[in-house]
Amino acid sequence: MSKVHLAQSCRDITRHLELALKHGCGLELQAFSNPDVLNGSWRTLLDDYKALLQDFPGSLSCHGAFFDMSSASFDPAVVALTRERYLLNLDIAAELGASQIVFHTNFLPMIRTEHYRTEWLKNQRTFLLELEPEAAQRGLKVALENMWDPDPHLLRELFKDLPAPHLGVCLDVSHAYLYRFNRQQPLEAWIETLRAFIIHVHVNNTRGVIDEHLALNAPGGAINYTELLPLLATLERDPILVIEIDDPDAAEQSLQFVQRVLGADFCHPAPAPA
Repeated sequence: MSKVHLAQSCRDITRHLELALKHGCGLELQAFSNPDVLNGSWRTLLDDYKALLQDFPGSLSCHGAFFDMSSASFDPAVVALTRERYLLNLDIAAELGASQIVFHTNFLPMIRTEHYRTEWLKNQRTFLLELEPEAAQRGLKVALENMWDPDPHLLRELFKDLPAPHLGVCLDVSHAYLYRFNRQQPLEAWIETLRAFIIHVHVNNTRGVIDEHLALNAPGGAINYTELLPLLATLERDPILVIEIDDPDAAEQSLQFVQRVLGADFCHPAPAPA
């Protein structure tokens, strides 16, 4: 990993932008995942961001729509709506000059039938192979993020023979910790199973019950990032490491923790694409 991004889910990115400039990081812009934005003022917000970021020296990534999205749905009408949303997100990300955009798997593990898993994989593969050239045309890579995935093998099975260089995996470490069916399965197994496909990583901590987005070294945090970060740093596809924490103080604390674990010069400015 050579790039670190700070993520802020709210529209106001001022504090995270200040931190990114201070520490030489990039930004992951997440406001365009919000249906209220996509159904309303997305053009105004996009223009505001472009003005705010016109001299920003760091790289950018984006998070796309995920509320009620289902790219592998059995219902063609749902797939069509998801595609419409995703294409809008691709256009927004391209106009911002982002290099990567994240979408969720939104796999439903409570449906415990082999038929559902098999058909989900088939439908998701079809959707991604149609989306990939759209992303490539816009100079983007798409990272598919584990949400409620019960194990890492679902994404591995999806990507292992997928002939799509502009697609990859976003490993969300807290999601993996919280929603894995096998509570004894170490997070290291997720990293190793998906190693060849990971192009994006979301990190934050949790006390083990809900997705809290706490500082990486928060008291009571269930995830040991002192052990995980060095392993993440060995990933071959040079993923973007995203500190996905809204609270700016906790985000800066986490960034400083990453630098202590991986080295003071780990985070450095990465020029935005021309």
